[in-house]
Amino acid sequence: MSILKKLIIFTSFLFVCCGETPKKEANKNNDTPQIDGVWERKGTIQFVNENPVDTLIFGKDIEGFKNIKIYSKGNIFWINNSPSQNYNGAGGYGKFKITKNTLTEFMSHGSGSFASFLHYMNDSLGTNSQNYDFKYNLTKSNYTQLGGNVPNSDDESIRYGEYYEKLPLLRKSKIDGVWKRAYEISFVNGVAVDTTSVPADALLDVKVFKDGYYLVQVDQTRLINDSSKPEYGGGGGYGQFDYDDSGNLVEYGEFNSGAWPFPEREPRDKKNAHYASVSFYDDDLYIQITKDTLGQGQAGRGVVYQRIE
Repeated sequence: MSILKKLIIFTSFLFVCCGETPKKEANKNNDTPQIDGVWERKGTIQFVNENPVDTLIFGKDIEGFKNIKIYSKGNIFWINNSPSQNYNGAGGYGKFKITKNTLTEFMSHGSGSFASFLHYMNDSLGTNSQNYDFKYNLTKSNYTQLGGNVPNSDDESIRYGEYYEKLPLLRKSKIDGVWKRAYEISFVNGVAVDTTSVPADALLDVKVFKDGYYLVQVDQTRLINDSSKPEYGGGGGYGQFDYDDSGNLVEYGEFNSGAWPFPEREPRDKKNAHYASVSFYDDDLYIQITKDTLGQGQAGRGVVYQRIE
């Protein structure tokens, strides 16, 4: 168990970078596996000769570590709060494909240390994404993503799996979906004064709303040349949200990744929530304007998001 504890944070990143395929086949009960949903990592399972022998439980054996994944209509988001040099945590965005045997993640963008890793790999290899194949075991309430061997070891009999449990559905809403920032509008005293059609501060700003949870990833690696600067890795955030028919959006941030600093918060912290008004142009395009909760009428920021899926 002590060895497993020491390896847990390192292998969390290793699963993304070096996922391997164990010989044992995954659950084949469904012809079309349904992995769409919000998943929270609960621990790590150690396998010896493909049999589970030990489980490290987050919150019990490892304190404070959080890792969330959201799968939605072919899109994959993930985020954790594991700190590294210059960054609060890491996160990623890409596409995925799932078959009866294999889960493949095509990771194209990230935040924190993962953004730096993807930028280096894609530039070195001349690719747009890094692709990872995993075996998996999936049920309606949990899934295990089977990963690689022990780092710096030739013992192929020992492997690890990330164990996730599905978070409960909180609510459905009109804003559910995967969205990409398309425009930005500056407001002064409630009047639009400038519109930018191409994001000026990010390579990609993408957000998912699903089942009462949200996750955002902003990749800035191609806009900042100095990889030693914290802002090079962009940022990300995760939490719950409320949205009503009157266009009121409340995002209750719980933790961030990359260079977006704020203390971790309890779920649904209303005092520190982000309040915005939302207006839909149509089902696939909306504007989100941060509310001036102090009532000062100062310059504001409106972000227009276009639906991806």
